[in-house]
Parts: sequence; C-alpha cells; structure tokens
Amino acid sequence: MYSKHTEIFGILGYPLGHTLSPWIHNTLFQLSGYDAVYLVFENERWKEIGLAPLLDLGVKGVSVTIPFKEWAYTQANQVCEASKTMASSNTLLLRDGIEAVNTDGTGALQSIKQHNVDLVDPRIAKNILVLGSGGSAKGILFSIANELKIQANNREIKRKVHLLARNQEAMSEIEQSLGNPTWLERTKLEQVMQNKEDYDLIIHTTPIGMKGVGGERILDSQFFTKKHTLFDIVYNPLETDLVKEAKKKKAEIIPGYHMLLYQGIRQFELFTQAKAKSKWIKKVESILLQELKKRK
Repeated sequence: MYSKHTEIFGILGYPLGHTLSPWIHNTLFQLSGYDAVYLVFENERWKEIGLAPLLDLGVKGVSVTIPFKEWAYTQANQVCEASKTMASSNTLLLRDGIEAVNTDGTGALQSIKQHNVDLVDPRIAKNILVLGSGGSAKGILFSIANELKIQANNREIKRKVHLLARNQEAMSEIEQSLGNPTWLERTKLEQVMQNKEDYDLIIHTTPIGMKGVGGERILDSQFFTKKHTLFDIVYNPLETDLVKEAKKKKAEIIPGYHMLLYQGIRQFELFTQAKAKSKWIKKVESILLQELKKRK
C-alpha cells in the first residue's frame, strides 16, 4: 500500500523492457519494510529532458543504465571517486543536491570476494586476466585496484592484473586513470596461452556471448583448467559459451548475475541508508535466478 509518505526511486535508461532492477529493489523494500516504490523511467530523450521532471516528482534516487551513465555523471554536483575516475555513474542520489555514485565495480568485487577472497589477495603471486577495456572493465579494475592497495597496506603487491583487449586507446585511459600501477600490464593472446597456469581469475567484461550479440570468443577451451575461476559478467543467457567451455574443464564459475545482484544491493543501501541483511540478499538472489531462467 502506497501513501503520501512513500518514497519514489527508479531506473533511468532506454530501452528498459527487460530490466531486472525493479525485481531487486521492490523485493528489498518489501523485505526491509521500507516505505518506497521502484519504477521504470524509460525514455530515449533523457539528455534533452534533464532531471527536472524527476525532481519535481520528488524522486529520491535512480539507477542509471546505458546509454546514460556518462551523461548522469555530468549532472551531479557531488561525485564519488569511482565515478570521477571513470567519468561514468550508475546511481544518482537526489535527496540533497545531486550525488553521482558508481556501484558497478563494487558489485563485481563483492561477487569475487563472496566466491574466494584469495582471488584478490595482493600477497599471492598469481595473475588476474581481464578481457575487454570498456566501461565495465574500468569499473571493475578501479575496485580491484582499491582492494589491492587497501589489503597491501603499503607492502608489495605480488598479484598482477593483465589486460587483454583490442582498443589500445581505452587501455591507455585505464592505465592513466589508475596512475599507471606496476601491477597492471597489457598482454597478448599468445602470451596468455603460454602462461595460462599463472592465472587464477579470469574476468570477461565484453558483451560477446550476450543474447543477440555475436562475435568470436577471446579464449577457447584449450585455455581453461580446474585451477581457474571464470567470472563472465554476462548474465543473459545464464551460461555463455565461454562459461560452458570453462565448466567442461572443471574451472570454477562466478555467476554473471551476481554482479547485477550486488551492485543493486549497494544501490539499495545508498537509497535507504540501511544495511541489507544476508537473508534478504538470498531471497533476492533466488527471485533473480528464477526470473532469468524464465528468459532463456
């Protein structure tokens, strides 16, 4: 039941026909007893319209998806460090001015740590392989960089992160934005295949494998072993061809939808200033998985 006290949140983007965000947030509002509703604000003209209609409506916060993340960042008078580094935001808080936040990287990092904290331990002399150099890669690398620095606590970072992508300019931007750290290196496919035993975590950030998206897989079944963990952030389909190949070789898998789940959880906490309980997270994950299975 909604009243004049019900707070309004939502998702801003285009197209939004298949968005799962309302499932995440409205379930969390219900479980937490927070008096709010999460709506879909679908329009391809947000850059022309601006945020005034949402502010007039009293909207307290929005999730932002493609193609408006870079635009959202420019609308804020206060921005988080991740947004500033990436010049991109997936969350706008509208309570006191306009604050831009990016939870994409924190969602990915949380997914990895939930699976195995050793995969981002700076004391372990293993390598992380990041495939792709787009917005998702930037966000994930920013969060991994922060995690390595915090955990290292001014000690040597033994773990390396290797970046494999075609866009040289985008890789340069990532390196510069992170301050050209010594633990971040570019690599080539031949080197990756030769040194595959040195990797324990592979993060695939490109849209290849997504429903309706073509393209040749960057890695094939010859790469994977049971010592690898693959995190493919694509969640529709639930299992991409890359994931299927990795599973055949007994590699461990971090489900792609976990990034969607945990970045949404962080948004909920920013929206409500309340901590999500683990039993709520499990419930939302169950609903999310059921919904994704329906969309096969």
